[in-house]
Amino acid sequence: MDETQNLGSRTGRGSATLPVGSAATTVGGARPHRYTIADLERETGISPRNIRYYITQGLLPSANGRGVGATYTADHLLRLKYINKLKQDNLPLVEMRKQMEGLTQEKLADVLRVETAPPQDRWRRIHLHDDIEIHVRERAGRDRDYDLERAVEEIAGHAEIVLSKLGARV
Repeated sequence: MDETQNLGSRTGRGSATLPVGSAATTVGGARPHRYTIADLERETGISPRNIRYYITQGLLPSANGRGVGATYTADHLLRLKYINKLKQDNLPLVEMRKQMEGLTQEKLADVLRVETAPPQDRWRRIHLHDDIEIHVRERAGRDRDYDLERAVEEIAGHAEIVLSKLGARV
């Protein structure tokens, strides 16, 4: 994937993006985040046998379809990545299941620092007051800048304090 890292080849601290799946059995061609079991194995290093075992143990949802045409979603891939992370801590399956219970795809992506959508330049708008906004650019192909995000949150917090004083005077 051009200048971005994919989830399978992620190294270091930054965020990564999900790899494009190769499952081509859907109408209209492959959807970017539909994976075959071979895709999951390639991206996670977890064998198809273990993937199926994790499904039976309730760590993963069932596949979409059966047999050779079965496909998996980004949620499956993220959960498998998280399982690998939990295995490094030598957690038993019962503990893994407890930690994964209720985790949404968004929360998993956040924990794993993975972008679930293809990166593209976009502007985030933070509305502070009827007459004041902050615009923050999120640049394509770059790791998420957590320091910048904390700075923006701090600026917005200070702005709220100042604006609340302004509102008290009106």
